[in-house]
Amino acid sequence: MRPSSNLGIKAVSGFDDEDSSTLIRIIPNPEENQYAREPRVRRINISEHRQRQDNKQKDMEENFGYPPTMAVSMLGKKLLSNNLPRIYQQVRNGYIVLLPEVDPDQVDKNPLYKGGLPDIENLNKEKCISTLGNAILELERTVREVENEVVANKEDFDVFEHVVEPLEEKGVQMDSMWGLAKVFYLTDNSKMPPESYMSIHERARKARGAKFNSRIIYNAFKKCDTSKCTEEEQRLVAKYISEGRLNGLDLGSSQRESFTNASIELATEKEQFRNRVKVSSKIFRHTIHDSTVTKDFPEDLLRSMVRRPKDSHSGPWDVTLDPSVAQKFLEYCPERRLRWNLWMAGRQVASQHMGLGNEYSNSVTMEKIRSLRRNIAKNLGYESYAHMSMVTKMAGSLENVRKTLNNLLTSFKPVQLEELTSLEDFAADKGFEGVLELWDIPFWERKQRTFLYHWDDAEMKDFFPLERVLSGLMKITSEAFNLRFELNRNHQAWHPDIQLYNIYESDSKKPVAGLYLDPYCRNGKIYVPGGTLSGIRPACRAIGPSPPLAALIFNFSPPEDGKPTLLNFDEVDNLFKKFGQALQHLLSSVNYSDVSGMSNIEWDAVEVVSNFMSHWATQPNVLKEISGHYSSNEALPVDNLEKSRNHFIGHKMIKEIYLANLDLELHTSRDFWLAVTKRVWSEHFPFKFEPNDAHPLSFTEAMSDQFSAAYFSKIWAKMLAADAFNTFITESKEPSNDVGSRFRDTFLGFGGSVDPSEVFRRFQGRDPTPEAFIKHVSS
Repeated sequence: MRPSSNLGIKAVSGFDDEDSSTLIRIIPNPEENQYAREPRVRRINISEHRQRQDNKQKDMEENFGYPPTMAVSMLGKKLLSNNLPRIYQQVRNGYIVLLPEVDPDQVDKNPLYKGGLPDIENLNKEKCISTLGNAILELERTVREVENEVVANKEDFDVFEHVVEPLEEKGVQMDSMWGLAKVFYLTDNSKMPPESYMSIHERARKARGAKFNSRIIYNAFKKCDTSKCTEEEQRLVAKYISEGRLNGLDLGSSQRESFTNASIELATEKEQFRNRVKVSSKIFRHTIHDSTVTKDFPEDLLRSMVRRPKDSHSGPWDVTLDPSVAQKFLEYCPERRLRWNLWMAGRQVASQHMGLGNEYSNSVTMEKIRSLRRNIAKNLGYESYAHMSMVTKMAGSLENVRKTLNNLLTSFKPVQLEELTSLEDFAADKGFEGVLELWDIPFWERKQRTFLYHWDDAEMKDFFPLERVLSGLMKITSEAFNLRFELNRNHQAWHPDIQLYNIYESDSKKPVAGLYLDPYCRNGKIYVPGGTLSGIRPACRAIGPSPPLAALIFNFSPPEDGKPTLLNFDEVDNLFKKFGQALQHLLSSVNYSDVSGMSNIEWDAVEVVSNFMSHWATQPNVLKEISGHYSSNEALPVDNLEKSRNHFIGHKMIKEIYLANLDLELHTSRDFWLAVTKRVWSEHFPFKFEPNDAHPLSFTEAMSDQFSAAYFSKIWAKMLAADAFNTFITESKEPSNDVGSRFRDTFLGFGGSVDPSEVFRRFQGRDPTPEAFIKHVSS
């Protein structure tokens, strides 16, 4: 940790004259600092304290290889963009915040942990469920106690002392147990069967949100004088107020009842929408017996299409809408009629065109969801649901989003037309007859890309062994952000495949965080396309001396037949992105979990870091670090990679812009969903809209998941990331410690404690622009 500025604060220790066995800690003298309150005194029994410390030190040294240190009790915070110290506690303008000392027993209070790490030896399903259940009850009880405290102390009330601190303590305890339970659910069904986890997951989610549904707590935050708060505290207050408003806590009793009923009904309709997509997408199946169709398919596609691994080259092969099959099948299948069959099946998921009647159709459900969201937004005083969505977005207004999307549409539309013309000519030269349609593009685009750039994903896997990719990734991350990664060989994990990396400051011997890596697919492990980051313990003051923890979980093929695990470049890219999310979670330097890591970051900025890390993967100097033929160590031909990745980028970008605009129109217009779709479609594509195309009925991101009226966030984050990364490559051709430290102190350090627009300004010294993004994808 870097030292903070000198605030003239002294921490004095000494023995109490009345009891020589008690140590007094005095936190700062008001006369020595103009902002200080009256000092608070805490008495600690020396013998008990030392015994606890000795026991804790022994456990921590066994697990992490270092003795624990108590968090610094009071550090100042500079807000200079080029020199932002990583701190744990802050000073409110006007007086010193006398935060409670970290309990020396904090590490051992969580029965699922021992010495700061999961107590794998003594963990089982029953213990996980019962411990998490108790933590949920404790958090729910604390919410009620806080409400009573607020009511009882209206005249002498501090929102941080009486509300934030107790909720933070119990909330972080629950989150640390919940995070561990989720990791077991994702990686080891024997420790956490899905039915057991889901029974407790929803209860934990509701317990976490209870504080944002309390009118008493909401009103307490509305009365908070934020002029005496730090920037982080102001963001925390704003979060409570914003969440309360969006939960209808400003409404009168009758309006609130209507709002609550609509919210409950909306949750039901969203679940039905999601389930219909899930069930109906599994119905389509077409079996191929002709090996001439599959002869050029890559090995991973063949394996995903057979029912037994040994049949990958003999068949038969099942064509399904499974994500591991559908896109690659369209790219490699030479039979046009088979491509059309799969493409159309994908466009008719959860619609009456499947021929299964209305039972599997989402048409009515789609309209119910739109109507309920419209009414909820109206009750809260917003013109539409899309307008309401902007409250939690960096973009700020619907008009700003639409203007940006339209500017991008104007830029990429001519590029798309040029690409399509070029592809038609290429396909014709290769013997294709007819007019290219949407189901033809993936196949011929791959063919053209291979022809132009000599890049074949299946062949290039040999150049990306997982071990080398990881080593290079950690090396460039260490250089850019002043870190050091070391494999902890003494840890105990829930499976032999799992590794634990200790993360250090470059000049420190004490880990600041721990990162688990679970790379391989196996029985009992849930398949998550692209992998996932699962936070285990947040980076905040309430965790005490324990380091924040996270797990990176992937489903890469394990080593076999003497071959190491080999990644295609999409997998390399996903690894870089998820690693960026891990850095966000682990390197926050904030006090409170509600603004730590990715918490409280606006939706359109939350993926900036992951997209930023993705840019590194295509840089020539980085490619040299992460690649090399697994057997010969032959260098990767890197000249064409970025061009290959950006091939047909105009069409790909138009598809994303289309989905973003469709999402916004579905949440502003009152027209029937099909009319909205046809109108938006015609503004983006030169292709006719197929008569039985019903793809919005499976648009789960916008209708049943978390990106409702927010799909544009994916594009927005990419724009910010491209702009930020451009600073790296313009200021230095190599990873720069200076600009890297600036990035770490802002995008990684602040978490959600600072408005993302301000985070960007402190890193760049200006507001973001789309030029770097357009230049990058068009190069």
